[in-house]
Amino acid sequence: METHAPTTSSTFDPTADPRWALVSATPYPLLVDGKLVPAADGAVFPAISPRDNEPVATIAQAGATDVTAAVTAARRAFDEGPWGRATAKDRGAALVRIADLIEAHADELAFLESIDAGKPISSVHYSDLSISLDSLRYFGGKVRSMRGGVATMPDPAVIHHELIEPMGVVAEVLPWNGPLWTGIQRMAAILAAGNTAIIKPAQMASLTFMRVAQLLLEADLPDGVVSVLAGPGGIVGEALVADPRVDMISLTGGIETGSRILEAAATQVKRISLELGGKNPNVVFADADLDTAVFWSTLGAFGNTGQICVCGSRILVERSMKDRFTEALVAKAAAMKVGEPLDPSTELGPVIAASHGAKVWEYIEIGKREAQLLTGGVPYTDPVRSKGAYIPPTVFADATPTCRIAREEIFGPVVTMIPFDTEAEALAIANDTTYGLSAGLFTRDLDRAWRMARGLQAGQVYVNQWFSPGVLEAPGHGYKQSGYGGVGIEKYSQHKQVFFRIADAGR
Repeated sequence: METHAPTTSSTFDPTADPRWALVSATPYPLLVDGKLVPAADGAVFPAISPRDNEPVATIAQAGATDVTAAVTAARRAFDEGPWGRATAKDRGAALVRIADLIEAHADELAFLESIDAGKPISSVHYSDLSISLDSLRYFGGKVRSMRGGVATMPDPAVIHHELIEPMGVVAEVLPWNGPLWTGIQRMAAILAAGNTAIIKPAQMASLTFMRVAQLLLEADLPDGVVSVLAGPGGIVGEALVADPRVDMISLTGGIETGSRILEAAATQVKRISLELGGKNPNVVFADADLDTAVFWSTLGAFGNTGQICVCGSRILVERSMKDRFTEALVAKAAAMKVGEPLDPSTELGPVIAASHGAKVWEYIEIGKREAQLLTGGVPYTDPVRSKGAYIPPTVFADATPTCRIAREEIFGPVVTMIPFDTEAEALAIANDTTYGLSAGLFTRDLDRAWRMARGLQAGQVYVNQWFSPGVLEAPGHGYKQSGYGGVGIEKYSQHKQVFFRIADAGR
């Protein structure tokens, strides 16, 4: 099979977009104690667009002093302020107000997310903003239906009641692959549960959430309920972990960062929640519907340019199906439109940054020595994409389970295909990984589908599709090194068991 040439870019002119005027010419400030402020030491950093590796804005860079101020404000808002006494109805109403603000500024936020993170603007509208608004309104309603339990005690003089209470001050460390929707979804759950929140966007993708911070001032939240601190993880993140007044640290990111947070928090036995990476297997059996399997496998492998924790980057194909499936997948991958993220017709934008792109290209070169390159794998040379962090959808075939490209998380538009002969072999290959975030399979055999779903060691299993359609209703927790410490709104809550002894009971 011949290697396909990279897809060419269109003649779309992004400089004509009037939304460039919405980007602030002055540094985007921090949000601390209900005020927009510069960093205490005046530090700033540039927001570099992966579209062309040029700066598009400047952002205040928080330091240890700013972290201390944010934690002090969050602690005061929770312990002494009105937020700590707010009812579920009050918290729900606040989330709905935030949702209305986000919706009113949706086009601006989509533009910022596109230029800062390289996400195709159509995808931001369809997916990221939709998830964000749904999260705010979902948790705005769910908070009023949360209730504790009652257990019948063996002693008739004792009545039991379970209380669901907030953790307190929660620091949320965001990933760079979905900064808008993950930030808003996590913030919504934190506030719904009654906590105060300190949000730290990833430094490579901070711009959109810094604009969200400005909008939050219009939501009529008490001072200190939400703070937003941009800056390097080694400074801001470590200061948040070290501060004993922070009750919980929640991170969505890589295993290396998660491990460092666990080590740093160990002396305080601080509550930690980690949503980490994956090398997710997608198992395609010979009896699968070919069109369905190819459609979802393409989306699962290359969605968001492969920068999704649950992406299906390992495709295991039954040998008798391999040639037909491979030909169809390669054709789909080669036809995908890669280019300017502001172009509404673009399917895949650049990866997050040139530095990350360099790591992906290193893996592609490794893959060329380990397996057969079928499409992609060649840098773009046209004037537009050669300036940015663009990588074509890349497919490797006939890999072995021990190949590095089949075992290590690449986090780019690179998929590795591995043949198998039996169901038992497929399950063994799929589970032979330190990760356990997601997995999927395609088959018409319902008995096989159930056996595989039971046997796959992953927190989410997709059958004849990819991605969860209910991340709010059924949040998934990774197995093995892919997750730690709970998911959903429950991870931001703690349960208290109360026992009442009734005087003179039974008389």
